[in-house]
Amino acid sequence: MKQLQLFVQEPQALKNWSNVTTLPKKILYSLQLSPKEYTVDENLLLIQLLPDASNQLEVENLLKQQYHILLFSNIPSAQEGMQWFQKGIKGYLNTFAHPDRIEQAVSTILTGNIWLGQSVMQSMIQAISNQSSPVNEGWKETLTEREIETADWILQGKSNLEIANAMNISERTVKAHVHNLLEKLDAKDRLNLVIKIQNWTRESS
Repeated sequence: MKQLQLFVQEPQALKNWSNVTTLPKKILYSLQLSPKEYTVDENLLLIQLLPDASNQLEVENLLKQQYHILLFSNIPSAQEGMQWFQKGIKGYLNTFAHPDRIEQAVSTILTGNIWLGQSVMQSMIQAISNQSSPVNEGWKETLTEREIETADWILQGKSNLEIANAMNISERTVKAHVHNLLEKLDAKDRLNLVIKIQNWTRESS
């Protein structure tokens, strides 16, 4: 069974983190971890990135040891999130996120996926989309006109609310279109969907 290791210096955040899942938890007072005592496979580390970034090198060292880390920032930003995902973190959240959101992130990571906040997700999608336009439109073959329109907005990094406003439909309808897109194109999430569309070949269809 996985164990959660909590490194946080904010009392309110510690209270929130402690109410997440029924998995066993332990509070860390140092990030100098021994793989013999804290095996990589059996531990998920929930770490607050300190405001003065004084523990940045320690977090980077843990990532080099292949630990799975859900990183928290007091003032999260898309730029900071993208930088840390490039270094290998599995999730990124506000230090004071609601326990339900933290639990979703933990569950997502434990199933082998990464947890991207919406702003980070949109920034990564925009960065990928700006690099190139889809050269093959075969991905559109099984989609309805509205699903294609939704996909085009996703490729621009738009959120569900922004897409709903642009298409003059409800956010619930947008979510239905997104669900259908993920299912039809066999994508795990929006980011994976964009990558698939950008790299679509005849063999994919």
